[in-house]
Amino acid sequence: MVSSYKVVLTGGPCGGKTESLPFLKHKLVSRGMKVIIISETARGLLSLNYMPGDNISYFDFQNLLFKIQFIKEYLNETSANIAICDRGLLDAKIYMDNNDFQNLLYKNRVKEKEITSTYDVALYYRTIAYEYPETFQRERIYESPKVGIERDKKSIEIWNSKLLKTSYSNFSGFENKKKCLYEALVNYIDSLDVTQVVSLSDYYSQDIIPFLLTGINQIMDANKVPEDIKIKTRGLIK
Repeated sequence: MVSSYKVVLTGGPCGGKTESLPFLKHKLVSRGMKVIIISETARGLLSLNYMPGDNISYFDFQNLLFKIQFIKEYLNETSANIAICDRGLLDAKIYMDNNDFQNLLYKNRVKEKEITSTYDVALYYRTIAYEYPETFQRERIYESPKVGIERDKKSIEIWNSKLLKTSYSNFSGFENKKKCLYEALVNYIDSLDVTQVVSLSDYYSQDIIPFLLTGINQIMDANKVPEDIKIKTRGLIK
């Protein structure tokens, strides 16, 4: 059994990533594993009324998200047998062109190859925009099914080297989807005799944490984020 393992959940919007977390955690804990969930940072920021393109620029939103996500992963990724990330650092590439993403990496003093190596495997949650566009549109009023599918395809491209091969259909229902992805994960883990665990701390010293925290404060100041929202934003880091 692997001593520490980092799994990322990816895919387009409305694929069931967040909804599957309780199921995954329960099943893995029942196998005697300690599991930590690293929640989706974008969801947290949007719940605080950050609106990219309105009260914060698109780049600043992704930069803020990246810094918070990095700190969360850095602090938690080796604290359990399995850390499950509801989206990971590379998912920023779904919402940015390559030049902006490379600029994002530069501003945060990290390298794509290094952060990619810290993820052991990715579970792909296919968006329902393919099979159920009308349902998708009701649930994502600010995103068309076409956009959802484009982002889904982008997620596959980004995480291709890490994706576990699975076979399921959204037509077969969400319960079957969760079961198939869980079984693919445990079968993969059980097949490993030993693995080399690579963590963000192998590449970056603890000095990166205050650097990123300073950057978070600078972004919030530049975008005139209210003081109460600043406090709640910092509270996302846990």
